[in-house]
Amino acid sequence: MSTEQLFVNVVIILVAARLLGEVFQRIGLPSVVGELLAGIIIGPSILSLVKPDESLTVLSDLAVFFLMFLSGLEMDPREIRKAGISAGILSIIAFSLPLISGFGVSYLLGLTLVQSLFMGLLLSITAVPVSAIVLMEFGILKSRLGTTVITAAVINDILSLIVLSVIFQLNQSGASAEIHFDQIIDSLLKIGAFIGGIFLVDILFRKTSHWLPKRVAPLIEKLQTKEAAFGILLITTIVVSLIAQTIIGLHFIIGTFFSGLIVYKEIIRKQNFERVYGIISAITFGFFAPIFFAIIGINIQIELIVKSIPIFILLMAVAVLSKVGGGYIGSRLSGFSKDESLAIAYLMNGRGMVELVIASIGFAAGLIDLTLFSIAVVIGFITTIMAPVFSRPYVTKVRSKVLTK
Repeated sequence: MSTEQLFVNVVIILVAARLLGEVFQRIGLPSVVGELLAGIIIGPSILSLVKPDESLTVLSDLAVFFLMFLSGLEMDPREIRKAGISAGILSIIAFSLPLISGFGVSYLLGLTLVQSLFMGLLLSITAVPVSAIVLMEFGILKSRLGTTVITAAVINDILSLIVLSVIFQLNQSGASAEIHFDQIIDSLLKIGAFIGGIFLVDILFRKTSHWLPKRVAPLIEKLQTKEAAFGILLITTIVVSLIAQTIIGLHFIIGTFFSGLIVYKEIIRKQNFERVYGIISAITFGFFAPIFFAIIGINIQIELIVKSIPIFILLMAVAVLSKVGGGYIGSRLSGFSKDESLAIAYLMNGRGMVELVIASIGFAAGLIDLTLFSIAVVIGFITTIMAPVFSRPYVTKVRSKVLTK
């Protein structure tokens, strides 16, 4: 494709994604829903203004890099380590039930082991941003319910990346036909070593916080090149991503995410971190995110879903029932009331960004075909709409009880 045609496609994608993203944001739904719909409209399924090609795949990979890096930057390892028992119980049940259910149903439908595990993974993911938007809108983000949902969703995302790593290890080992437990154990040890090393680095940074920032920060301040801190962070993240992929055998996004997770803002000074974070956030949400979600929509072929309606309906039912059921059971076991548990359950049902990112990675890697990819994206699309709509009445009840106390 010529450079001119690429620019034309980017303009069409950005305009459509921004317009529909704004429309959906104004009616109280996540902008990602509008961006996905924009891709479906301008893609081969309807108008065929933009068609999938290699240049869009490269853009999509760059977008994944920045999305996962930003996700890591927004999380604090200390909060993950200090996650409460209630959030842990909720997350494990709300993650494992859809994973097992999705795997079982997919395997019964005739999918391979790896495909079944991957579909189960896609059904088990929770979107942190969707939950946060609803909780912030009602002013209970910092309440016990709010912090539990967000912490559980964060743990859920971590678990999804770990399971994704195992799936890639199995796929590389040619384990699609049978389970080799020695390979699974080897994969888990590698993943554990990598994640353990990341958290160890974070702990070491914090243990040396009384002297390390004083020595490193002045060196960064002396750099004359513009936005040197931004360049250093990008280089570090790329190196960690390459280590994760080439040495550990994980997908690069795992390294990208965990690299963002251990960025210690005191080393580059808080003001530098905030400026760098602002740059990455602007690049991600201003350019890469809408393009990424629109490209996912462009890759969807509606006619494939129409031909696979029974599979779609079955997987959709499993996705909603297992996730809502798991969220409700986990919440009740954690001591929440019926209304609180229903609010949490429906909030946990939204898949959103992480599911779409992982679905696109699996499709690009050949783990699933275009039909399964389209089904997974549409399930993510529908559940992302369902989360704020179905949870809102129960969140309102919980909020009114809090205000009357």
